[in-house]
Parts: sequence; C-alpha cells; structure tokens
Amino acid sequence: MADRGGNLWIWAAAMLVAGVVLLLFNLEILAAYEPTAQYIVAAVLAVLGGGFLASYVWRRDEWWRLMPGWTLLALATMVLLSVQAQLPRPTIAAVLFVGLAVAFLHIYLVRRAEHWWAIIPGGFMLVLAAVIGLSVRVGRLETLGAALFVGMGLVFFALYLLAGTRRHWWALIPGGVLMLFGLLIYTVDNTVQSALLRWWPVSLIVLGLVLAYVAATREPASPAKLSVNVAAKTPVVGSRGQLGEYSQPAPGASVEILPDPDERG
Repeated sequence: MADRGGNLWIWAAAMLVAGVVLLLFNLEILAAYEPTAQYIVAAVLAVLGGGFLASYVWRRDEWWRLMPGWTLLALATMVLLSVQAQLPRPTIAAVLFVGLAVAFLHIYLVRRAEHWWAIIPGGFMLVLAAVIGLSVRVGRLETLGAALFVGMGLVFFALYLLAGTRRHWWALIPGGVLMLFGLLIYTVDNTVQSALLRWWPVSLIVLGLVLAYVAATREPASPAKLSVNVAAKTPVVGSRGQLGEYSQPAPGASVEILPDPDERG
C-alpha cells in the first residue's frame, strides 16, 4: 500500500509539472526557450520510459510497466522529431501509435497464451499509424478508409493465425467483414462498385460450400472409451510370509461340517 501511494504522488507531481510547462509554452511565455526546452522534455520522457522498462526487468510479473515505458519513449521521439520543421506533422503523430503498437506486441510476447488479446489493440495501433503516415501522400479519402478497414481485417486474421486456429476461429468473421467493407469503400465512384454490391453474396455461397465440404470430409470423432481400473491380483502367500491369498481357517477357529437336511432323520 505504501509503495502504491508513493507511485501516485510521483505521478501527480509529474502531471502537475508537465501541465504547467506546456501551459507556459502555449501562452508563449517560454517561446524563446522552446528549442532547448524540447530537448530537455525529450530527455526527461526518455529517462522515464527507460526507467519503466528497466523496472520490468526486475519485476517480470508486472507486465503493465511495458505500456508506459514504450509510450514515453514514443513521446520522446515525437518531441525530438517536432524540432525538425520539414517533417510532416502526420508522420510525427504516427510515431505515438507505433510506440503503442510496440508496447502491445511486447505484452503479447511475454505470455503468448494468456495475452493473445494484445494482438487486437496492438494491430489497430499499427494500422492507425500506417493510415496516418499514408495520408501525407494519399489525399483520396476512399483509399484511406479502405486501408483502415482492410488493415483492421488483417489484424483479426493475424489473431486467428497467431493465437490458435481452433480457439479463435471466430476472428475470421469480423476479419472477412472488415476486409469486404474496405474493398467496397475503395470502389466508391467506380464502375466496379455496382458489380460488387450485386454479386458479393456469392462469397457467402462459396464459404457455405467450403464449410459443407469440410463437414462432409471430416472424420467422425471416435467415442470416448470408458477406462476401468482393475485391481491387481493378490499374490499367493509364499514361504517367506508375503501377504496374499489365504485359504486356511483363521487361527483358533473351528470348522464344523453340517449334515445335509435330507440325511437328518
């Protein structure tokens, strides 16, 4: 509890200092010191991010430390790149989403079986970074929208392949829907759109035929056999006094043979 309270005080102080410094820059009070201050802020963010990653090395069970670690490193990179005026702003903004994607990827690699869920947000962050970076060179909104939805569909296909094809077969459904929707967006204002809108149900028919073929050719599961544990036979009493079957009367017992009822007269 004391450790948690100390961490809260550290985070509160860091947030207050960062808020005051950013407010002074927005009010142009520290405008003259902006280049130097940016390098200082980038260094502080890099040290904090490296501290979180280093602390994870000592506490491997607290994997949440990877998230602020990589995020702070991404913010430090953004601050350094912002000094370069010739770089497009969307490219700089995409760095943050790349840092988040790396954080989720690291969380997934720590425990792949348990942290399969990290593939979804990590993949989405990477797709957003790619779309933001692509917006610098591509101005057609339909193309950017198609890239966004197709990329998110590929994330679900990656989940299906990486997290287990049997456990997460459901990922194929949103993945296919998103990719199909992305292709429809890409064909807006195009002669291909009408054909896709008319004939896209054919894909459902093909999928149904594939599932029917798999169901028909699949070998029936053999019924589970009930295993019965049989006790081992008791060994016969040997000459050395080993435990086993005993066919003689107990010591001190007498055996009386009763006559047959017909013989009684």
